[in-house]
Amino acid sequence: MRIKAAFLGKFGGDMKLKCKCNCCDGIYNSFDVHFTSACDNKCAHCVDKCYEGLKIIKPNIDKIVQTILDNKDGLDDVLFLGGEPCLFLEELIRCVEIIKENSSLKCYVTTSMPKICFDNRDRFVYLLEILDGLNISAQHHREKVADEIRKTKSQYDRQQFYNSLPYKDKIRINLNIVKPYLYTKEDLTSCLRHYDAMGFNSIKLSEIQHGKEYYVSFEKTFNINLGSPYSCGCQTYLDMEKILSDIKTPVLLKRSCFMCEETLKATLSDGIKATARSFRKPNNKYGVIYEDGSLKKGWI
Repeated sequence: MRIKAAFLGKFGGDMKLKCKCNCCDGIYNSFDVHFTSACDNKCAHCVDKCYEGLKIIKPNIDKIVQTILDNKDGLDDVLFLGGEPCLFLEELIRCVEIIKENSSLKCYVTTSMPKICFDNRDRFVYLLEILDGLNISAQHHREKVADEIRKTKSQYDRQQFYNSLPYKDKIRINLNIVKPYLYTKEDLTSCLRHYDAMGFNSIKLSEIQHGKEYYVSFEKTFNINLGSPYSCGCQTYLDMEKILSDIKTPVLLKRSCFMCEETLKATLSDGIKATARSFRKPNNKYGVIYEDGSLKKGWI
């Protein structure tokens, strides 16, 4: 083990290899809650389509909450997603309320903001109040393009609604870098400036996983080099002063690596890290809770 550590230390210094920097390295103690398989959108690149899941529409909140509370020791937070969790807005609120009443866990939600959020603004704002963070899957700043991505027609003015929300210090805008909709330097710049002006706590740009026809590299688009995402870290807060100096909102980039995008190749440092990981498995606490309350080690 000492020889292996020295070997990694030598090459890690040269290649900026980080043994524990990504989700797959076990840096989070967290549960993902697949709250429902239902979604009012039909995004072609949706990562949820890569998994079979349980195909359950209505969440069993009693069993979901019980599973979370029974396993809360060693956990830091839970993330509700889907599908589209806000389609069951009242059930989602109740889940968060019970978790908050019976634990110190942080609660987060990722949502594309279905019309129920607009129609029930007071209840949605209450959800936002009791959450620790909300991720809005905005798709695009131009709603005509966003509708093309979602393959559904927006039933309300989403941009105005986003901008009108309180608790912006809790809200992150999530955007997918996806061809042919949002991938050029010009479009990405316009989109970042649009949401920067709204004053949210951060913006996350994500490269597509498991979808080679949609994948575009942010680094190539903006002509920067951040090192290998697998061995140097796939999530990076960008130095926007060097990329787009007028953007003041923190921008987090989530890159794809050879493990989740088949068009990408592993580097030498990736090979070294993968070899080291075969000797040392992640020891964090992670799992996926499905709509029926069942706990799995990962996505089905």
